[in-house]
Amino acid sequence: MTAPLDQTRGRQTRAVDSARLWAGGTAAALAVGVIVLVGVLVSRAAVVPRLAGDETGTLATGALASYAVMWAVTTLLLTGVLHALLVLTAQPLRVFRWVACALVVLPVVAPFTAGGSRAAELAGALINLAAGLVAGLLLLRIGRVAVHAGGRELALVASRPPQRVGQAGARRPRR
Repeated sequence: MTAPLDQTRGRQTRAVDSARLWAGGTAAALAVGVIVLVGVLVSRAAVVPRLAGDETGTLATGALASYAVMWAVTTLLLTGVLHALLVLTAQPLRVFRWVACALVVLPVVAPFTAGGSRAAELAGALINLAAGLVAGLLLLRIGRVAVHAGGRELALVASRPPQRVGQAGARRPRR
């Protein structure tokens, strides 16, 4: 299932492999959700008060689950943004990099506006930073793999030096 991206004026035709993109985006969402769960549990083990818990300090599984689900849904929304950029823009990965960086700043700053303890604010910001960076980096890699150019996959490495052609089939001059 590929969606063609027709480029006019002599540019190369690209196609987006939607199934590969969304499968990778779903896997990235699961990975980000697990990272959030682990981050909250580690911060709770470090005795950070009121992070995904109630007033008594006990672990509230509903708040913990909603925090992880929020990040998983955010990653799926970023997958949709990446898909739209791959179909509509000339340099989609560069634009997505800027969009993802801008969207990671918001959840990193948000815990400092809640008015909790300094430790809870810092732990929340670090968890959000880790989740946002992992989501952005995974989706960039997935976006590179999901784009095809001229019927072949784009190389993950930007440029490789040309390989020298050996003399395996050349004849030796007679002496």
